[in-house]
Amino acid sequence: MNDPYNVAKQGGKHSGFYNEYSKKPDSQIQKGIKNINKQISERQNKIEDPKKSIPDFDKLDPRQQKALPDKWQRDINRQIEQKTILESILKERGL
Repeated sequence: MNDPYNVAKQGGKHSGFYNEYSKKPDSQIQKGIKNINKQISERQNKIEDPKKSIPDFDKLDPRQQKALPDKWQRDINRQIEQKTILESILKERGL
């Protein structure tokens, strides 16, 4: 199975993240999920309106104008994987 939780648990991508959070109490994992949700929302807002976070966005090189939203989307994808790992840790604990 290719889900982020099992990959991380078996020592693959995000294994350090998994190892760090698997030792933390439930309250810290729940706080981590909340923080990740906030970061995802912030990046989605940047993608929707880059000028809000970068006032001179229109003056950037066109390659930068393309690269920044692409980077923000990669950040979102990574954070979704990390959120899945945290939710799965809680689920495995019976929460």
